[in-house]
Amino acid sequence: MKNPKTTDGTTRREFIQQLALCYAAAQMPLVFTGCKDDKPNFVGTGKAPYKVWEEMLMALETSPDHLEGRMKFLIASNDAKAMFDFVRDEIYLMPAAGMSVGYSGTQLKWGLKGTLRYGIATPREKAELLNYMYTQAKITSKVVFERTNIQPEEVPAFFLRPIKRNFGLDISKSQWKQWGKELQIKGNTTHEIPIYDEEHNESKALAEKLWQLLPNKEKLDNHQFDFRWDNYSTPTVEFILNGETKYAHLFDPTVAFGELKNDGINISEADPVKNNDEKISISISYRDSIDPRTEKEFVSGEWLSTLLVGNQINISFLNGLSLEQQAITPIGSLRTFTPALAFQSFDEEIKVMQENSFLGNPFTLDGKIIDVSGDEPKINGNTILKKPNTELQKKVSALKIKAFPANYPLVKLHVTPTDEDGAFVENLSTSDFSITDNSRQVQALMESNRPTPRVLILYDTSLSMPKEYYQEHMDAFIESLHQSILKEYPAAFITKWETPSEIFTWLLKASKSDYDLIIYATDGDNNDSYSETNAEIYKNGAPTIVLNVNDSESGHSVETFNKMAEITNGMVLKAKDQAKTLEAITDYISKMEIPPYVFTYYAVGTEEMHEAIVGVDNKRITVAEKFKFVTNATKEIGQSLIGLYCTVKTGNTTIKRVLAGWDPQTEGNIQPDYSDSLAVRNTILGGATLYFEGEGPTVSAALSDVLKYRLTTRSWGEALLDNDTSKAKEEFNEGGYLYHPEILPLMAPLGDAITTTSMTFSSGIRIAIIKHKIGVGEKASTKSFDYLPTSKYTTLTKDPDSAFKITLEKTTQLAIREGHFFTNSTVSELKNSLLLERQKAIDTQWFQEKKETFSQPYYWSERIHRGDGNFKIFDEAAESLAYWQINQKTGELFGMLADGTGGGSEETLQQLADIMAVLSVYIALLAEMKMLNPIGGTALSIVATYGVTLTKLYAIVCETIVIMDSSGMDDKIKAALVELAFNVYKTIAFGLSGSEGNIMSGLDALIGMMGLSTNPFGK
Repeated sequence: MKNPKTTDGTTRREFIQQLALCYAAAQMPLVFTGCKDDKPNFVGTGKAPYKVWEEMLMALETSPDHLEGRMKFLIASNDAKAMFDFVRDEIYLMPAAGMSVGYSGTQLKWGLKGTLRYGIATPREKAELLNYMYTQAKITSKVVFERTNIQPEEVPAFFLRPIKRNFGLDISKSQWKQWGKELQIKGNTTHEIPIYDEEHNESKALAEKLWQLLPNKEKLDNHQFDFRWDNYSTPTVEFILNGETKYAHLFDPTVAFGELKNDGINISEADPVKNNDEKISISISYRDSIDPRTEKEFVSGEWLSTLLVGNQINISFLNGLSLEQQAITPIGSLRTFTPALAFQSFDEEIKVMQENSFLGNPFTLDGKIIDVSGDEPKINGNTILKKPNTELQKKVSALKIKAFPANYPLVKLHVTPTDEDGAFVENLSTSDFSITDNSRQVQALMESNRPTPRVLILYDTSLSMPKEYYQEHMDAFIESLHQSILKEYPAAFITKWETPSEIFTWLLKASKSDYDLIIYATDGDNNDSYSETNAEIYKNGAPTIVLNVNDSESGHSVETFNKMAEITNGMVLKAKDQAKTLEAITDYISKMEIPPYVFTYYAVGTEEMHEAIVGVDNKRITVAEKFKFVTNATKEIGQSLIGLYCTVKTGNTTIKRVLAGWDPQTEGNIQPDYSDSLAVRNTILGGATLYFEGEGPTVSAALSDVLKYRLTTRSWGEALLDNDTSKAKEEFNEGGYLYHPEILPLMAPLGDAITTTSMTFSSGIRIAIIKHKIGVGEKASTKSFDYLPTSKYTTLTKDPDSAFKITLEKTTQLAIREGHFFTNSTVSELKNSLLLERQKAIDTQWFQEKKETFSQPYYWSERIHRGDGNFKIFDEAAESLAYWQINQKTGELFGMLADGTGGGSEETLQQLADIMAVLSVYIALLAEMKMLNPIGGTALSIVATYGVTLTKLYAIVCETIVIMDSSGMDDKIKAALVELAFNVYKTIAFGLSGSEGNIMSGLDALIGMMGLSTNPFGK
């Protein structure tokens, strides 16, 4: 089928190609010229490229598929019949329920906003839209109920009305010429955009292949759609035209304009609308290495689904750095973050976005929560006193520090400021101190500002422990100890860890923490052994008091106790008499040198010598301490986050996703390790975004989103163009948006979803997640995409026996999209595999025969073997962990990857870890040599956070360095910074081209991933 054209001959593909030219101007200088002689159709304001983007947005409103633009045009025309035709014939009708017509007289789905965005509406929404248009056109009207006699056999025709929704723009040649001049585009280069799976042959072939593998097809639940119409409540619009009362019946296309469905006046007052009150809740949670079985919440929020459609929720972890700090802060030193669920909309007011965004308490990567909800902050329950006055630091006459590097990159600093009499100067604030590590400013966290013993109690929970040190008796012992310590140290802080009989493993974890004293209650039974490779870590950790809970004198137990004390510079206590034990511990603590201030921070550099310098009173007094991390230790994790999770609830549906790290469901037999901790950190650095849609926006609505996103940078972007870096920074600090243009094709509506025989629609809200994991310390950065199973696609058809297969066929289109846009997808994973369906595998004892060969037995058991209402089709050779998931009731298909995501992923940078260490130095040298002008330098800082985070900017520039030739590197770096300032060509950041030698290829801007190689909207 040929692309439709307007009278000016601008097809959809031509328009996108022209837009590609405009956005290919990422190489453009920061000064633009205009052409005053042209008389274009659209005239924007301000400077290019923003003026051009504004004009393009105006142009999109002329497209027939820009339904809001069509509505405005028709309202202005004051043509009542044209408005009626628009609502009846250009807006699809959708059921108000999943398997029935539903409350047709009252029920709203996505409201007028969704109706115009998606071009689909419930019966009441159609009536409300026409009533709104008439009201705006000053035509007196209201929604009423029409008494009809519609029979069930008539109803399918109301829904099964394919609409030819054309895309075409009224753009003059002079307009294109004007845009080219303003963006300084030279030549007539075109960007051909091939169409993928144009006739849906790939999706049909895959669907047929999967269909043939399904067992017991004759037993499929072919539930009949309920076509019964509520004849007492047919929503109709009553209006006055030329002094005469008329009616607009919007469902039966044979009913003429102005007339009712049935003879006679059978009209009643319409009941109030029933809004869609469905709510969506999102929770971000975590697990740590000390208690991985317990999941704890970072942040959560709840929204009406009608607010979310067409908008986004950004899952971000704010690092709290200023623009200047971000330009010089190494990634590896970032430790403290604030979790946020930020509601983002291109159409809502800032106040609405703020009211619908949620912040959690700050946290550290080692699992400490900083409670800022009260008057005084608390770190894991320990109160940090506020600074009493600004002159306190001037009392400091001497400063002493001691550095404790135990668990790279964590450093603990004991800081002791004293006055001229040698007394502690307490209650100073964090801002009174300056702390650097190898001349780099660090994000130091003040853990205490008064003498605060931090005691960690480990106790064996095995049944061999005596009653006095077991369960509630152990709790009572710890409380007694706490009360005893509080008498001398009112701010003392005690933490307890339950441990298995793996003494040296857990002692190592404790030694990697930042506690002042470790108390280990054990009976000496042990299932592991001491490793000399960790000797330095034990030595650098806190001293350990070993409680011999049975007063045992057996050779093996005594040997274990003595070894524990020896390697940690501690002692052994016979602890059967708890009263004497409490007295001995209290006496030990009273003799400890407890510093008034404890700071912790992350230092970068595993093998180099470090010099920590602490200053006070504007560096009036400074003192230095040198240290080096242990380099021969294993990567056994200490106290660390090991899992990051997202839970989405909508209605009765709860979806859980592992964003990063340890999966308790499929890895229950595996202990979390360093790789889990690394994955969590890198995902926190990268962040994620949830996108929400109904059926999927029209082409022009989707393209408008990207233009609106581009225009959000206008306030600071135009200031940059004017060389006003001060204003640019001020405007940027007001906040920014995050948007992935590749979401356009991925969340586009299904192709041919509505035919004369069937209608496949999402009865639920469509939700997708795009997640970034920055590859610091890993082999690659990755971007992943995930369709969440909330859409609940179903098919309305007169033949219920065909509904399941049609839904399967239509939703397979989404799998093909994933396969096209991501290098790793279920399509690519299973493309050449011999496939097997779960039930057949059970019947033929396949799982029993294969279980000894499974590399991840829990995965096969929990993800694939376990029944959950879905057919599951997978690789018979068990070489791939990907599988197809098909809803047994509806036929809706999802492709599932090994990490549990219903989408695709791709690696984006192979050498980031190697480059990262030198990148900031390289850029600093460029600046020092005056090779970065003020605009370029500012762009670096601004884009650092505006894109997503500082680390993303580093990834972008690193990837450019890695892939490009080294020749002309200075010019290329400067060019990259200019491009980044306009937030275009994200292909640099994420390698969309798929070609190592051509990273600069591809399109961004209006078509996002469409520029990769395809037209995402199909025919």
